[in-house]
Amino acid sequence: MGFVASVIVLAVFVVALIAIMSERANDTATALAAFGVSALVVYFLEGVPFVTYAEGIGWDIILFVAAMMIIVSVVASSGLFQYAGLMLALQSAGQPKRVFWRFMILVFLMSLLFDPLPTMLIVSIFTVEVCKAIDVDFRPYLMTEAVVAGLASFATPIGSITNLVIVYLANINVALMFLTLLPLSLILFFVTVFYMLRRYPDVFDESKVRDMTDLFDIDPSITIRSKRELAYSIAGMTALILGLVAMPEHAAMVALVVAGGLLIPSRDRARDLFRRVSWDTVFFLIGMMGLVNGLAVTGFIDSLAVGLEWLSGVNDLMAIVLMVLVPGGLMSPLDAKAVGILLAPAAQDLAGTNPMIPISLVAGADAGGYVIPFGDAPNMVAVSVSEKNLKPISWAEFNKTVLPIGLLHLAIITVYCVLLGLLLA
Repeated sequence: MGFVASVIVLAVFVVALIAIMSERANDTATALAAFGVSALVVYFLEGVPFVTYAEGIGWDIILFVAAMMIIVSVVASSGLFQYAGLMLALQSAGQPKRVFWRFMILVFLMSLLFDPLPTMLIVSIFTVEVCKAIDVDFRPYLMTEAVVAGLASFATPIGSITNLVIVYLANINVALMFLTLLPLSLILFFVTVFYMLRRYPDVFDESKVRDMTDLFDIDPSITIRSKRELAYSIAGMTALILGLVAMPEHAAMVALVVAGGLLIPSRDRARDLFRRVSWDTVFFLIGMMGLVNGLAVTGFIDSLAVGLEWLSGVNDLMAIVLMVLVPGGLMSPLDAKAVGILLAPAAQDLAGTNPMIPISLVAGADAGGYVIPFGDAPNMVAVSVSEKNLKPISWAEFNKTVLPIGLLHLAIITVYCVLLGLLLA
């Protein structure tokens, strides 16, 4: 009976991925419906009550994600991030290449703490404003930011929603993950920046005479809603960072305390701030984690782990390669994040063979968001913002620009993880 249930739940998972990829169905609705169907299958074929089924979902991770979105909503509304962006532009004297470097460094640092989606939602706004002020095409900036937001999230468990779930399901040592993946992120960062500078030389040509009047007419202080809100935001961000560093195993608790603390002074604005939270993303995560839990309950994950364990017994370096290439390359046109979540429990069982196996899965799943950039959320932000500002980026142009660097990243990630796998074996 377990085999029949696992096959049906796996079929539901595949159908859900195809529906999401087709863009004909809403992602969140599809994930929730698939979650519900898998729960029904497990109940009728395995006799597992829904309450028991739901206990296997990482609700602390979901609460952390919701709390982080609230924090981003509050801090962004204070103007803190926009102020930082304008100050960076002014300090660079409006030179396109200097602005580019400073913005990419800002995106890199933000992505260590925030998911690529909220990072792009924040930086894309002032990127367009600054680029217009210095009279340069903002599209290369936005495309690069989407890639950097993805690669910079590798090293920390809070760098992306995917990382949180994989770290939770695979029980990854976050200190080892940080030490091994931060150097990789830095390598990919410099490769990406130099690639884009060479691809768009005219955009970053500093020999051209440009009218900087609009830039220097901008007063950065106008982005700040009030000094009190700015002070609250800085205090909240400081408390969040210190709390996550001191108690990473209690990330949800820390984030909830900070989110509540930032919302209380907002008073009547709290309702508006709640509306800005991407609740569809939260429910999409609930649906996907519930669906993956169905695969775990029916024993599919255990069977997958047995197969991968057998493969790692033959060659654990091959297992590392698969952990990178399956979500990062082969399955990235579908949903790299969902595939990464699916493989996470199996990767946990292989960690004893080589600790780089589950860590490689983090890098592969994160890279899958931009290696083949079909509609991943940060990429969609770049495309939609460009369209709203009357300089649309076609998906053909996006893929033509990003696909080569994505494939190069995938090769670098694979070689890097294999070499570290040899050292840690």
